[in-house]
Amino acid sequence: MGDLDKHIRRKEEPSPYEKIIVNPIEKDKREKQAAYTGLKNSTRTQILATLMSYFKKILTLAGGRERAEPFSQQILMGHALAFRQLLILLSEEDQSHNPDFCEQLSLTWHDLLDDCSSRGLSTPITSGSMQKMQFFIAQIQNFPLGADHTLGYYFTQYAGKDWIPFPFMELLQDLHTEYQASPVISVLQNWISLLDDILSSGEIKDL
Repeated sequence: MGDLDKHIRRKEEPSPYEKIIVNPIEKDKREKQAAYTGLKNSTRTQILATLMSYFKKILTLAGGRERAEPFSQQILMGHALAFRQLLILLSEEDQSHNPDFCEQLSLTWHDLLDDCSSRGLSTPITSGSMQKMQFFIAQIQNFPLGADHTLGYYFTQYAGKDWIPFPFMELLQDLHTEYQASPVISVLQNWISLLDDILSSGEIKDL
């Protein structure tokens, strides 16, 4: 028989238990791509998670102190700081389409309102500090002026927690865009400055 008449041996199938050898260069490329994609998708969530974890630690430490320092006022401080940081995040990056951010912003706002209610305070805050806080709340409640559905309205409806209406996202986006164009005179900077004034005042800081 000639060579052409000989049976052609099929290439043996690899054993299912045989270890698959991956080219080291290809493996490294895949790992880097996966790491980059995972980092890109989770950056915003990690920022919020880190932020809220930080403030929870503050409140936990405050709760373990002697009752000489009113715990409810410490909570107010923590929520005010948390809301301020969320405003800073919005000023730096457009978070209007980030559901995690919208939810946290809405929930923190309601926490702040609860803290400022008469039943939420174990001892009264000085009138000057309360007036500043009420003025800050009114600024957000009525933004933008003359609108039927203000930012305060959407917060009241828990926009961001269970639903994110487009007008609400547009308001957040407009706030970010305005800050990027004119940070010094922007609405966001005004709100951040109001919170800075409240938090830095001795009347609240020493509580």
